[in-house]
Amino acid sequence: MPGSGEGKTFMQSKSPPVAIVGNINLDVKTGPLAADPRLFRDGETSVGEIYETVGGGGANTAVAAAGLGAKVVFCGAVGRDTLGQRLQAYLTTSGITPRLAFKQAATGRSIALNWEQHQRHFVSCLPSSALLEADDIDLDALAAAGCAHFYRADIWFAPLMLQEGNLRLLRGARRLGMHTSIDINWDPHWHAGRDDARVAERIGCVKRLLPDVTYAHGNERELRFFSGTGSLDDAVRWFFDQGAQTLIVHLGPGGSAAYAQESAPIRVPAAPVARIVSEAGTGDVFTAAFLQRDNMDLCRRLTECNAIAAKHLSGETCFLSRLEG
Repeated sequence: MPGSGEGKTFMQSKSPPVAIVGNINLDVKTGPLAADPRLFRDGETSVGEIYETVGGGGANTAVAAAGLGAKVVFCGAVGRDTLGQRLQAYLTTSGITPRLAFKQAATGRSIALNWEQHQRHFVSCLPSSALLEADDIDLDALAAAGCAHFYRADIWFAPLMLQEGNLRLLRGARRLGMHTSIDINWDPHWHAGRDDARVAERIGCVKRLLPDVTYAHGNERELRFFSGTGSLDDAVRWFFDQGAQTLIVHLGPGGSAAYAQESAPIRVPAAPVARIVSEAGTGDVFTAAFLQRDNMDLCRRLTECNAIAAKHLSGETCFLSRLEG
């Protein structure tokens, strides 16, 4: 059953619904591969398994949050095709209220190459997500549904929203009394050979959002690149100078941290994991837990998020189930 995993015992949350805006696509994932140069030459490589899951940071976060008991409204864009209908049905079966825009473009797909050393590389084609617009998101309907938090995931992947759309949505959500958050994830334009002027322009668009964001999520690498700084401490100061209120830093094996204006930093170690079984989507699971636990102080919130991320890593609980059929 979509969204249900072995060992899942989470009850329906008493927290208000959360609105999540982001990518939704199909992920085709490989079992662990050796990162061998032969993969870049003509030929064929056998792997233990290849399987399908829902993809997109926003959709993954929505599925994990619903699995944790949260009430979720998900907004994204799919194509007018069979895959778009399939993903919409998956969201519904997972207990999510989908508010999808159907575009005259193919629903996105990604191939996720999973390396044996727990790193990944995505090869993506996301035409429907690229057409998502601010007008596709009905803030009044989200408020009427009781949504108290507006989370904008996958912020780089909808170019029609970079200049003004994201800013309009975040400000509108705040006017309606919602908390707001964004994920400073890795922009594909940041890879080697990038157009530095284009990268600076895109970062500038997202930087404008920071004063209207309650929480900004990211890992240390992302936050340092985005801010152009050489250390996490320098990145935190830079974000505060731009008007950010609170940074939630995903530290992987180092756990997590919260940095808030005029408050002492909070750093919480990772929960122990005896053996890593499922690493893909761990950041999305952590964020889902953070959104769902909105009634806790930050220290306890991070502690519980780390514990839930560990359950995902170890395979004890399946938050992101495979697609069937």
